[in-house]
Amino acid sequence: MADRLERAGVGAGDRVAVMAGRSRYGLSSLLAIWANGSSAVLLDERHPAERLRWIVADAGCKVLVTSEPDDADLGLALIGTDGTEAAGAAPATGLGWDDWADTERQAEAYVVYTSGTTGRPKGVRVGSAALGNLLAEAATLGFRPGSRAVVAVSPGFDGWLWSVLTPFVNGVTCVAVDPALGNLEQALAAREIDNLCLTPSLYAALTELPRAEVAVVAGERCPDALVDRLRGAADRVLNVYGPTEGTIAATVADTARGDDPRTIGRPLAGYTVTVVDADLNELPAGEAGELLIGGAGVALGYVDPRAPGAERFVERGGARYFRTGDHGTLRPDGQLSILGRADNQVKIGGFRIELEELENIAGEEPGIEGAVAYTRGEPATLAIGLQTAAGRPLDEELRARLAARFAARLPRQLCPALLHRIADIPLEPTGKVARHAVAALGEAAQAEQDERAVRAAAGGSDGPGRDDHVLGSVLAAWGGAFGHTVDQDADFFDIGGHSLLAAQLASRIETDLGVTVTINDVLTTRTPGALARRIDETRAA
Repeated sequence: MADRLERAGVGAGDRVAVMAGRSRYGLSSLLAIWANGSSAVLLDERHPAERLRWIVADAGCKVLVTSEPDDADLGLALIGTDGTEAAGAAPATGLGWDDWADTERQAEAYVVYTSGTTGRPKGVRVGSAALGNLLAEAATLGFRPGSRAVVAVSPGFDGWLWSVLTPFVNGVTCVAVDPALGNLEQALAAREIDNLCLTPSLYAALTELPRAEVAVVAGERCPDALVDRLRGAADRVLNVYGPTEGTIAATVADTARGDDPRTIGRPLAGYTVTVVDADLNELPAGEAGELLIGGAGVALGYVDPRAPGAERFVERGGARYFRTGDHGTLRPDGQLSILGRADNQVKIGGFRIELEELENIAGEEPGIEGAVAYTRGEPATLAIGLQTAAGRPLDEELRARLAARFAARLPRQLCPALLHRIADIPLEPTGKVARHAVAALGEAAQAEQDERAVRAAAGGSDGPGRDDHVLGSVLAAWGGAFGHTVDQDADFFDIGGHSLLAAQLASRIETDLGVTVTINDVLTTRTPGALARRIDETRAA
């Protein structure tokens, strides 16, 4: 593959788009790109085509390495993992790792696009020295060679790199499992997974955790209740923390060395993580402040050096640091705890997004004068309150146009599940947006919608043994998850469903009806009517 890249005219300093993460060629594609001296731009083929085309143009990618060349239409020359060639030049002369591994050079290793406040994603540039430092530390984690590790993370984000590279440097087999296909619980058991690495949202979706040698939790803040579940299921628990700008993982809490996994533990070798005040002065243990990351893991910067947030890369004492925006404390025992965010950045299922990105996308739609985004529910989903022009109703036509706009720009998990109208944007006494007030309005709107769904379902039965109360409750739950009234024949995937929404649906229906409903039930029945019938059958059995 490295030879083929060179024949295609790719060399040091070039960027190569990679869309092979769900295939067995994802890891080998990365290694080939780095042996070639070029940089990998990570893509997920399931993300909207508009988003993918924008990323490859913004990054200036030279070619696309893909496991699905027939489905790739990003305007780039293709190098298929199946042997499909791009137009090439002279044969390769032999490539090595020396240049890439030279820690004196700050060669770019990869680019990951994260949410931006402008309504467009921004690319984070990570250097080879930073990645090399992380892999050297990952190789010391002591995972059992020959064991099996799950890879269930979107290949468009840097958590996927941890999922494939940490097993690789430990001699562990990577096993790809796609949560979007359902049956995650059964797949983990059937594939005999020894090492888990999932977000808290995916763990929460599992009715029963499989026995594991190691359970890694990352991507979101880990609830205490989940920590207790993981300790009961795994011999060893790791809570991994790190922003994209800190090269995937900056700290780890590891029960094997006595750490408390309710914390984010201690910095990895080569890193410093300091709690500082607004003037970047170090604070003593116990005092809350912002987490400041320094050392070998600090990213090179953004693809666009003028991107909002670039000011978070700061100089302090002659060294470069990154201001994370995460607030936390240093415990007397040296472990770090996270308290929350200082801004409007949230994580949904491990996906990072700035709430302003949603608001800016909504604001591009004619008829929308203002927007306030927020999170709701557990597992968390996104919602948005919308101020319409001149009292215009938020009718089905406008909802559909907004949904299409979000779907064209964002991964499914980051599209708002609830859209509701607000008369104006409430403000705090400080002049800041009162998001909690908008959230309260959203819950009221959702309750009204739920009531309409139940009344509609009470209009009649559609088959023998049908309990209209069951159908009404199922429709109300679906309406709550998707943020609009849902017909009983609506297909879960066609209207934008994904694993997090399936988990939310299963949990709510269980609570409302007092019956066991699994994520697999939601994903296999696919429609509210079919799910209601399955519940009726279960009750009658």
